[in-house]
Amino acid sequence: MNIAAEDSWDIRELTWSKTAGSVASDGVYMKTEYMIEGQRHYLKLSNYDSYRGIYGHEAVNEFIAGRLGGLLGINVLSGSLRKCLVRIDGREYESYVFAAKSFKTVESRVSFEDFYVDNRLSDRESPLDLCKRFGWENEIYKMFIFDYLIINRDRHGANLEVLKNDSKKLSPLFDNGLSFVCSCADEADLGSFDVMGDRPVNNFIGEKRLERNLSLIDKKVRISELDESCEDKLFEGLRGVLPKPFYNMIWEIIWKRWQYVKKFRAQ
Repeated sequence: MNIAAEDSWDIRELTWSKTAGSVASDGVYMKTEYMIEGQRHYLKLSNYDSYRGIYGHEAVNEFIAGRLGGLLGINVLSGSLRKCLVRIDGREYESYVFAAKSFKTVESRVSFEDFYVDNRLSDRESPLDLCKRFGWENEIYKMFIFDYLIINRDRHGANLEVLKNDSKKLSPLFDNGLSFVCSCADEADLGSFDVMGDRPVNNFIGEKRLERNLSLIDKKVRISELDESCEDKLFEGLRGVLPKPFYNMIWEIIWKRWQYVKKFRAQ
């Protein structure tokens, strides 16, 4: 996973939309696709509207989430973070863009929610029970832990996919930008942010609270351990992309929540 050089990458010729070219079938952030060195990539901006333009730091969150997944040994979509020149609705912006290799060219895929509707035994079989029947409980339990650590609010039924090869498997975890302190517009907002707050989420699998989903884990899940040296690994090359207080808060979220996960796992 790379951080782009200081020179901006000029991709003003690309067309952006809220859904076209997205990794998933739904989404709220501007996305597109682009060929880089013969490999199709999906590109994702932070938030956008016609009045404010591009704002927020969801693209940076995506990048950090990918790095964290690598440290934990969890299958999370990783990519690069690039400073880019983009054009949307006739206006030009310089912004950071998260770029990740596509996995849709390798295998056919379907949103988890569509797969669930087509394959559930009855209306009484929950999405989590279906995952257990297909042998995916380890991946889902890791997802519960990962989403708890990053305070991911956006694991709806299309932000996880089933790759439909001969032995069906789940996609990497993607669309992880609505996480960490994405609700904080500036440094003043950080002061009132509760890093351990159990926020409501839109999960399709499990409960609508991140902490409650941890209680659904009924077996030991093997993931790599985090230590304090991981802070430098997570933010290497990122200094200056966001103000330092944002990184301090993101690390506080990860570290304090990791301590809670460790206690939970020990029980």
